[in-house]
Amino acid sequence: MRKARSFLLTLLLAAFTIHVLWLAIQPLIPYVVGALAVVLVMGFVYYKMTRW
Repeated sequence: MRKARSFLLTLLLAAFTIHVLWLAIQPLIPYVVGALAVVLVMGFVYYKMTRW
């Protein structure tokens, strides 16, 4: 019983930690997607300019 209670407490703590991390990261997702799109476009332009 003690092992099961310890496992459930660890599981609850992990779920809480993941939820808090999601709340912290969630507002940044549009900026990350935008930055990724800009980097991909710049890489594509650079690749086209430096090709033989």
